[in-house]
Amino acid sequence: MNRDDKATEIDYLTDQFKNATNAFLVGFSGLTVGQADQLRRKVRESSSAYRVVKNRLAKRALAGSPLEALAGDFTSSTAVAYNDNDPVALAKALAEFAKDNPALTLRGGIIDGKDVLDTSAVEALSKLPGMQELRGQLLNLISTPATQLVRLLGTPGVELARVLDARRGKLEEEAAG
Repeated sequence: MNRDDKATEIDYLTDQFKNATNAFLVGFSGLTVGQADQLRRKVRESSSAYRVVKNRLAKRALAGSPLEALAGDFTSSTAVAYNDNDPVALAKALAEFAKDNPALTLRGGIIDGKDVLDTSAVEALSKLPGMQELRGQLLNLISTPATQLVRLLGTPGVELARVLDARRGKLEEEAAG
């Protein structure tokens, strides 16, 4: 890689890292090309990006970015998966892939540009519910009391209708009998 290519790569990574507040470092030695493609697809599905990087260039690109605290973790074959919105979805995608492909190793990461995580913390993060699941749970918590209130307010009307129906039935029996 010549100087111009290196400068271009550093500029590209700098732009990407400035906008990313969540990133996870992974080791990928031993992955086949097909497995790497599957990983990229899985990461893209989580609205994230994945890039294999040269360590020295990545360290230069990290300077001044929210991911700067990860600079010391760039060793051996390194790839970076990053996004700016949902760290849980990205951590889930990486952990699920690593479960089926032991050649992928989670090394750590950073969320919200300030909280540095080790491998076990990344795995714990991957077990949390995602943003969509949390929204669904919140909606359920909000709507359940309202549903119960409507049901409770409707109960006297239903009971009144049953009493009137029973009275009508009794009057019909007396008139027929």
